[in-house]
Amino acid sequence: MTLRSTRTRYTLWAVLSAVVLLAVTACVKPLPPKEDPTIRGVVTEVTPNNRAQSGVILVVYHDSLGEMYELDAIAAGIDEQTELFDRNGGVIAFSDLNVRDVVDVWVSGPIAESYPPQGHAKAVRVIGTFDEIRPLPIPPGLVQP
Repeated sequence: MTLRSTRTRYTLWAVLSAVVLLAVTACVKPLPPKEDPTIRGVVTEVTPNNRAQSGVILVVYHDSLGEMYELDAIAAGIDEQTELFDRNGGVIAFSDLNVRDVVDVWVSGPIAESYPPQGHAKAVRVIGTFDEIRPLPIPPGLVQP
């Protein structure tokens, strides 16, 4: 075997390995976090920003949704780093989020001590739709006396 054929074989092996690695990593799809969400609630407002696929959603807990997690409401900021999922785990866009969506929201970083609290959504998963015949929930801290 000559030196040239050995180099060619190693080069071919390196290129083939790179192609296989690229194909495998391209097939990995993001998944919702495994830990409990910060809040499960109903989207009551969707406010897009000027930047594409970003904005804020107001999410409010409703007792019909079962267990309350850490918060009863949040104004969750969504940007390009936020992972958005449908109920089947498929990736969606900010423009796919709607008022009355029931969502799980995972917050990363600090949460502002305002009411409703404000924070950055690390991930949002739509898990259903809030019944049309019921009025949207109001954050408890914002209920008129």
